Amino acid sequence: MKKIIIAIAVSLITATSAISDITTSIGISGNAAVYAATGTEKNYDETGTSVVTTTKEYGAFSDEYASIFVEVGNEIVSLGVDYVPMKIETPQNISNDGANVNRVSADFDKLTTVYAKINIPQLGGTYLKLGYSKVDIIVNESMNSGSTYKDTDTSGMNYGIGYAHNLGMSGMSLRAELSYATFDDVSASNNATNKNTIDVTDMIGARGTISIVKSF
Repeated sequence: MKKIIIAIAVSLITATSAISDITTSIGISGNAAVYAATGTEKNYDETGTSVVTTTKEYGAFSDEYASIFVEVGNEIVSLGVDYVPMKIETPQNISNDGANVNRVSADFDKLTTVYAKINIPQLGGTYLKLGYSKVDIIVNESMNSGSTYKDTDTSGMNYGIGYAHNLGMSGMSLRAELSYATFDDVSASNNATNKNTIDVTDMIGARGTISIVKSF
């Protein structure tokens, strides 16, 4: 899917290059986001073959973070990469079964989105975005068994709409944007005989963004 997006964006840039000169834009963004998913935990017996208990919950959390991006394109379409240089932290889940207290949380690390930005001149500074996101998932746990969950990653599509306002200074603009993302399901398992597995499904995210942009 990422290759398809890149191919489409490059084709559009090539096809419209005669209309206007290619420009490069760089920007920094402030983001407020909400993420949600359904988690299912299965606890197995000592043999690791039979499920003893199953817990299924739906949860959501919010976070604020910065990102940086670079774009290359023209007045019609641009191809860009957005990168979050910090970790997005989930709340910690604490389970207590008598004397045992287990703590698990996750960090979303290196969230990167490759996207095509399509301007709509008929609507002023309005634009649409279509992107492909990928993120590493770092599992943080404190388990009485001493076992650990293996880190993983996930990816998915990103859809956005925004408005760009020219600030009247050379190449400077301000953008406001809303986007929606979906992510592929992920699974994690601790490395123990009486194993626990966690399946995370229906992952979605909504993100509001304000950006300062400089174009050359």
